[in-house]
Amino acid sequence: MNFLIVTGLSGAGKSMAVNALEDIGFFCIDNIPVALLPRIVDFALQGENQLNRVAVVMDVRGVRSIEKLQEALADLDEKKIEYDILFLDANDAAIQRRYKETRRQHPLAAAEKIPITEAIARERRLLQPLRDKAKYVIDTSLLSAAQNRERVCSLFLDKGESPMELMVVSFGFKYGSAAGGRSRARCALPAEPLLCAGAQAQDRSGSGGR
Repeated sequence: MNFLIVTGLSGAGKSMAVNALEDIGFFCIDNIPVALLPRIVDFALQGENQLNRVAVVMDVRGVRSIEKLQEALADLDEKKIEYDILFLDANDAAIQRRYKETRRQHPLAAAEKIPITEAIARERRLLQPLRDKAKYVIDTSLLSAAQNRERVCSLFLDKGESPMELMVVSFGFKYGSAAGGRSRARCALPAEPLLCAGAQAQDRSGSGGR
């Protein structure tokens, strides 16, 4: 089983990372309490429920103490469960800007009624053990959402795979455009000399059927 812990600072892009992981075949569980981490691993390994690729999101909402976090990770190590950690990071200015743009509150700032600068600093200290053990660290300070998604996919897609699916549907504008299409392109086939010559001859004879 490929077991991945997705964590990082609030506002650093974990939701986008999880969406990307789901699109490439991971079974994702968001916002789990740290105490449930070993149980979720046990569930994923059970016979009928056995899953190949699992990603769980652990962040400050479910991690309330460094001690509990270290106990959960030690439990996985004791059971010899192999896992990787993906840590999403960003600088303080980028996180504050994103919260300002979305008009949402930082989880710690809302729960403990503290300024966002203090909330970010406390969150960094709380999640430091996860960052220290992380195999993958992505700094999203200068990344757009699309670039973040591309970076995540490039880390966990098998070589030769692509996260994009392309579906081509032909239709005639005579009957209206196809529903649900995001991009439309007009394609013209090269003229067939014999068919064109026959059509021109028919038009000249006046039997075009108009």
